[in-house]
Amino acid sequence: MFLLTIGLLGLVLYLGLRYIFSHWDRHQLPSIKPKVPYGNLRDVAKRRQSFGVLISDLYWKSTEQLLGIYLFFQPAILVRDAHLAKQIMVTDFGSFHDRGVYNDEKTFSSNVFSLPLKPWKPLRQKLAPNFSTGRLRSIIPTILDAGKKLEHYLDRSADKEEVVELREVVTRYVLDIIGLVMFDLKVDTLNNPEHPFCLVGQEILRNSFSNNLRTAATFVCPGIYKITNISSISPIVETFMIDLFTRQKEIREKNSLNKKDFIQSLIDLHSENRDQNREALNTLECGSNMFIFYIAGSETSSGTTIFTLHELTHHPEVMAKLVKEIDETLERSKGLIDYDVIKGMQYLDVCVKETLRKYPGLPILNRKCTQDYQVPNSKMVIRKGTQLIIPLLGFAMDERYFPEPEKYSPERFLEASKNYVDDAYAPFGDGPRQCIATQMGITVVKVTLVMLLSKFNFEATQGPKIKFAAASVPLRPDGGIKLKISRRIVAAKQFAKMFLLPIALLVLVTFFGVWYIFSYWKRYGLPHLEPEIPFGNLRALLERRQCIGVAISELYRQSAEQLVGVYLFFKPAILVRDAGLAKQIMTSDFASFHDRGTWNNPRSSNVFSLPLRPWKQVRHVLSPCFTPGKLRLMIPTVLDVGKKLEDYLSESAERGEIVELRDICTRYVLDIIALTMLGFEADTLNHPDHPFYTIGRELVRNSFLNNIRTAATFLFPEFYKLTKIPSISPKLSRYLVSLFNEQSDFRERNNVSRKDFFQSLLDLRQEDREHNRKALSVQQCASNINVFYIAGSETTGGTVIFTLHELTHHPEVMEKLVNEIDETLERSEGLIDYDVVKGMQYLDVCVKETLRKYPGLPILNRKCTQDYQVPNSKVIIRKGTQLIIPLLAYAKDERYFPEPDKYSPERFLEESKNFVDDAYTPFGDGPRQCIATQMGIVIAKITLVMLLSKFRFEATQGPTLEFAVSQVPLGPKHGIKLRIFRRNVNTAENTGEVRFSRKNI
Repeated sequence: MFLLTIGLLGLVLYLGLRYIFSHWDRHQLPSIKPKVPYGNLRDVAKRRQSFGVLISDLYWKSTEQLLGIYLFFQPAILVRDAHLAKQIMVTDFGSFHDRGVYNDEKTFSSNVFSLPLKPWKPLRQKLAPNFSTGRLRSIIPTILDAGKKLEHYLDRSADKEEVVELREVVTRYVLDIIGLVMFDLKVDTLNNPEHPFCLVGQEILRNSFSNNLRTAATFVCPGIYKITNISSISPIVETFMIDLFTRQKEIREKNSLNKKDFIQSLIDLHSENRDQNREALNTLECGSNMFIFYIAGSETSSGTTIFTLHELTHHPEVMAKLVKEIDETLERSKGLIDYDVIKGMQYLDVCVKETLRKYPGLPILNRKCTQDYQVPNSKMVIRKGTQLIIPLLGFAMDERYFPEPEKYSPERFLEASKNYVDDAYAPFGDGPRQCIATQMGITVVKVTLVMLLSKFNFEATQGPKIKFAAASVPLRPDGGIKLKISRRIVAAKQFAKMFLLPIALLVLVTFFGVWYIFSYWKRYGLPHLEPEIPFGNLRALLERRQCIGVAISELYRQSAEQLVGVYLFFKPAILVRDAGLAKQIMTSDFASFHDRGTWNNPRSSNVFSLPLRPWKQVRHVLSPCFTPGKLRLMIPTVLDVGKKLEDYLSESAERGEIVELRDICTRYVLDIIALTMLGFEADTLNHPDHPFYTIGRELVRNSFLNNIRTAATFLFPEFYKLTKIPSISPKLSRYLVSLFNEQSDFRERNNVSRKDFFQSLLDLRQEDREHNRKALSVQQCASNINVFYIAGSETTGGTVIFTLHELTHHPEVMEKLVNEIDETLERSEGLIDYDVVKGMQYLDVCVKETLRKYPGLPILNRKCTQDYQVPNSKVIIRKGTQLIIPLLAYAKDERYFPEPDKYSPERFLEESKNFVDDAYTPFGDGPRQCIATQMGIVIAKITLVMLLSKFRFEATQGPTLEFAVSQVPLGPKHGIKLRIFRRNVNTAENTGEVRFSRKNI
């Protein structure tokens, strides 16, 4: 009997779930297949994604105008058409006047956000005057007072140029404004974070099971509250808000106070309705309305502020333009900030609009169908009671509505360059139920940004991509927003007035000095490009519009001469436009060009930058680390790390997700470098917070100092002598020295000696001591680690992702390469070793073609070390002259590579060879060719074999890449985003495991 009962219950449950999850099939609406019991919200339930991001992911899984989804057990329609969404919110409001979120006047859930139409209208009408233009003008002094406290709070950190976590700071600042403006309550949570008014906010946002359940139930499945009878808000929050309302009401009634503010409107509604025998707004409802403005105000205003600062620090050209507008506006207003001054800042307005596009107040909006609705130009009828989800974040990232949606581009909102679809922009909703406090929130944000940017400089300390906190509806940065803050110096005008004459004299001397420098090639008699003061020929580089490689390629195209004089800022140099001559310079005439001419500090020199004599010794000692024998030995390690990479990507592949491969491949290559070259395990792939990765990101961080270092190292080394600025970040230098000392001590203490790169450095130090020579310093050892760290991670990782990028845009090449990999692995029974990889001919030419289009370094430097007569020419290159060999430009020159923009591996096959040998040197040539060339290529090949034998990739971005401006190696500005799927392949004896040979080990 018991088993029969259980069986019947199981059958009923099965049939019930089947009925629920077939709703859209029965209604014949295209839908996304649900998973029991999550519906389409598995990642929200498992706290892997925020609600808004997950809805955006669902948005991209279809191209339908309307898409059926399941919010756990609740069927809903995802509106994928921004125009229809606008119509639903505005013109057809009569059919969608309710939000469909949880509302019960007997509980703490009935407020202006959640109420149905009839009680909502009079409440909104009563509250609306609190957000009028006149009211906004009156609150600005309050915002400025709070802003002054914020400035004082940040002063100490700015003076020390510290990193501050701004999300919590700005949230407390906004709470102080809300306390005064909305609740007539002076709290100062900025300086007193333990104040109850702040703690209650932390309780609301606390990442707990009950809070996550409440969030999901409120927006997704309101029926949970009726079934479980749990409170829609934490009892702590409910009690606080009710007590606050009651206390403020009693104070005002006792003292006969009547202020024209938000809380007075609630008190009036609480009292007047009773006086006029209408249904009164009860105490619970008053507290609930206070709660909704507390949470909405603090979350959206603080979020918009910090997201704007975050984007500005990653877009310095936007930051400069906005700061300039603020400075000029405040100069005209003599420092006055009021409503009209703020309103007049046009660029500030479009910056805030662009932030709200990328990070809308709510990433989704709810609407409930309140009467059957015939969808325009469709046979579809939306039935009364149906829940609709309007994906604002999905619209914001859809290039149909916003071209280049990932790009932060305020200009798209300027009337002169408007570049978006109006109907898709509704960050606070639209129509009658648009957020009532929109303009107040925006005003607070704008005033705050003006105060902060007029006083402080901000620098990014984390990448541009933000990870959002899981299981929340508003977009919250997981871990906050950490920015480096410093004080701005704005006394330049007073200084100029005090020292006008000395400045004038200095300008005159500078003018003649600059004129002399920029007439060098004219005096020398060499064909040259006309310079621009003070940029030389590198204006695009200094203005951070182009990377070094692209900027040099542009100069290459401006002349047809064999040798052309250029100016690298203030430094004259020769651009070698003849690949044959470049080859001769690097190989047969090496004796006249044996130094690179890049910056070399004796205290921190390395195998890349050293002059000839010490370079020979260091290279001789390091060379055995990169022999074919050593490459064979390291392959098992590469495969072990590759297995971790496969595991890391598997989950995304199962779901067909888009992954950003540049960062992943960089961490993967760093793990190989740590193990094979330095002898320790970092596992940055699974621990991206490991200092071996995070500190290294200092090298490629897009900051003013890094851009200066990059340019100076390769183009104007004398800059370091003039300024004494270190050539690499002190933070990175300290880490590498510490790493060297730790590993050195470990090996010495445990009597460990390995045949690796790190041991070679130790042996070289020991050998120098034994021969009474000046030993390689710890700083120099750290510098050598640095050069292999950056060269290995950037070029090897880059070769992998650029190859995958090109393959996804050339499916015929992808198919041919995958066939070769599959057939080779079938013959080797899954074995991958040095000989197996070496035997893949088409893989080899694919990698060669990638390295042609994206060479390891886009330019090479050589310094003339003795006067050199150019063959078949009257030109003599003088000793000390800097030469630039433009590898990227050769790769794009059809004289050397026909159809250079085409990705054509076949050009490297012997039977169809179609290129000039002298023009192909992606890692340089001659004695100073990169010592680790073969190691990097082998790792890239093995990685491609492992990835393409397990996964399938699809492009998600166009074939032409924009390169990051802050580094010399070619790095994709916005990463490489590919959609990944697991391949279903079962070749002979292929169990899914890649094996490797241990012969010769």
